[in-house]
Amino acid sequence: MIELLIVTAIIGVLASITHSYYAQYKQRAYDVHAKSNLKSLWLTCNLYWQDNSKGTCNVAAVNNTTYGFSTADQVTLSGQGTEASFSGTASHNESDTTFSINSSGNFP
Repeated sequence: MIELLIVTAIIGVLASITHSYYAQYKQRAYDVHAKSNLKSLWLTCNLYWQDNSKGTCNVAAVNNTTYGFSTADQVTLSGQGTEASFSGTASHNESDTTFSINSSGNFP
């Protein structure tokens, strides 16, 4: 009986340790999801600018069009501008972190 209690205690300690790591991995996955959607928007806007003589690109202009971009369900995404003045932001609904992108496609 004592052996069973010791095994249960060890499993409980291991479960509590792995839970904190799991939460960190989930947070990072949410952030990667938001950043990848933002980068995809910027890349899709590059296609838009090539086709539309460097006009103003925004989410509505490229969302569900021939460019193939669609916003993910859990990601709040905004962005607009010309090739020289584009800026955008993205955040995942399960994360507190907001990411931004500039006209060079970098995350400042």
